[in-house]
Amino acid sequence: MSSYQKTIYTNPDAKTYRLPELAEAPIVKKFHESLPQYTPTPLVPLEELTKQYGVKSIVVKDEGNRLGLPSFKILGASWGTFRAIASKLNLPLETSLDDLSRAAISASIKLFAATDGNHGKAVAYMAKLLHLPAEIFVPAAVKSHARELISNEGAEVTIIQGDYDDTVLHAAERTISSPGGLLIQDTSFEGYEEIPSWIVDGYSTMLHEVDSQLEEQGLKPTIIITPVGVGSLATAVVTYAKSKGRSITTLAVEPDAAACLHTSLKAGRITPIKTSGTIMTGLDCGRVSSAAWPVLQGGIDASYTVSDLLSHDAVVYMAKRGISLGPCGAAGLAALLEIAPEKPASIGLNSDSVVVILGTEGPRPYFDSI
Repeated sequence: MSSYQKTIYTNPDAKTYRLPELAEAPIVKKFHESLPQYTPTPLVPLEELTKQYGVKSIVVKDEGNRLGLPSFKILGASWGTFRAIASKLNLPLETSLDDLSRAAISASIKLFAATDGNHGKAVAYMAKLLHLPAEIFVPAAVKSHARELISNEGAEVTIIQGDYDDTVLHAAERTISSPGGLLIQDTSFEGYEEIPSWIVDGYSTMLHEVDSQLEEQGLKPTIIITPVGVGSLATAVVTYAKSKGRSITTLAVEPDAAACLHTSLKAGRITPIKTSGTIMTGLDCGRVSSAAWPVLQGGIDASYTVSDLLSHDAVVYMAKRGISLGPCGAAGLAALLEIAPEKPASIGLNSDSVVVILGTEGPRPYFDSI
């Protein structure tokens, strides 16, 4: 049976959806530039596919080494952590990392987070950078390799017998019961919206890098393909794509087994689901962030889901061309390989298209999950 028995959700109204530009974007970028090892990540052309589909350009934003970590998540976690501590301690945004660290240590701040892998490692990295303790909660399904990467940053790792949503609740409860506790979470829920919004703001740096890198080639993006978990990165993508006079097509991609956004978009409301496991572990989320939902419902042009096998095939495709990404990072390419030959009009793919695939994570072991 053709995979195109699956539904491609499209929202024609997203073309005219508009958002205000993120006012803090220049401050966010300046902050990231102050972090150790900062450099823009590569924008890699997929020349074969560009010719095959007869478009202007197809490129991958390779986030496999972002600030020395294997994922884009550090962009959001670093800014979210900085803003959260600065807000809690009434410090100005011009505060240096050293001064922030000293103030946070004096206030006995401890960082908490729930994660499927990369977000927790990023929060643990920030805790180490600021000389703060951290406890990271992970669902039991998260593999030992990912847990070790977190603990190697110096954080305590606590395993929860439940899914991602259960893990978030445990992290939130532990934070409340801990003096000086600060939850750095990239999904929002009732009463917890501000820090997730700062994490979203942190991802703006990646998109402004894309803008500058394409501008050097005389190009502007017309389609951005983003993987989706709880929706934080996708919110940043829509904010960029639908502000400052832009109307860039946004394609959201999720695992077949964890399509919480796709399900919600079709239902017209947030619709929690029970996930059944996927090699795209960073996307294994059962509920869209409440703060992300209005933006995604209004601004996502198209939504599609891919199987683990298709994601794996996309990993292999890029590896053969010198691009090393994990299955979450390859999800966008997996979707394009299905949509472009059969249903290009669903995402407005044509000869003028400049397609940006957000390759959100570096390579990692996952074969035991297939």
